[in-house]
Amino acid sequence: MGKLIVHYSALRIGVGLIAKIRIRIRDGTEADLDEVVVLWEMLAKHHEQISDDFSLAWDGKRKWAKYLRSKFAEISTKLVVAEEDGKIVGFLLCLLSPNAPVFKERKVGVISDVFVLEERRRKGVARKMLDVAAKWLRKNKVRTVQLGVAHDNLEARAVWRTIGFEPYMIYKRLDLDRLEQERPERRKRKIVKQKKVKKRRGFRTSA
Repeated sequence: MGKLIVHYSALRIGVGLIAKIRIRIRDGTEADLDEVVVLWEMLAKHHEQISDDFSLAWDGKRKWAKYLRSKFAEISTKLVVAEEDGKIVGFLLCLLSPNAPVFKERKVGVISDVFVLEERRRKGVARKMLDVAAKWLRKNKVRTVQLGVAHDNLEARAVWRTIGFEPYMIYKRLDLDRLEQERPERRKRKIVKQKKVKKRRGFRTSA
């Protein structure tokens, strides 16, 4: 999995400086996994800032590192990395997943995790990594690829929309404690309504 796939250049603009940076997009290797975990932790912290719903367990990083090593060993997993000057600046983890048996499409591609360092964003890195993953998915006879993005992660939503991803499923979330807090008020309204109905019926009978 260490095969070099793509070389490409992008402009780096600094104070009074315009230079070219050289980024390699390649298959990830086992030697890359520790760096990928560091990037994933940045991704996780970014999501924690978006919402408390993404708060990590105290050993979340360790568990994801274990998960990554386990998935990396499977032939149904594709890890793509972006490398600049020997440093991993981005990664994309893609999986083959069986679709629900009721559907004609038997398996789908799933982009599990994607991250690019902030200073290397808006330079086409995510798109180049996706191109590599898409090529692998086509070889595995997969027609579509799916991903999930946090509702309030507006930057990521804009990136995927630009690339061509379209919404097809909306997931809703409900805090059950909040549901319990709302129930007494609903019961109260219902009781009041029932009392009014009984009072009217009683008045009509006595008439």
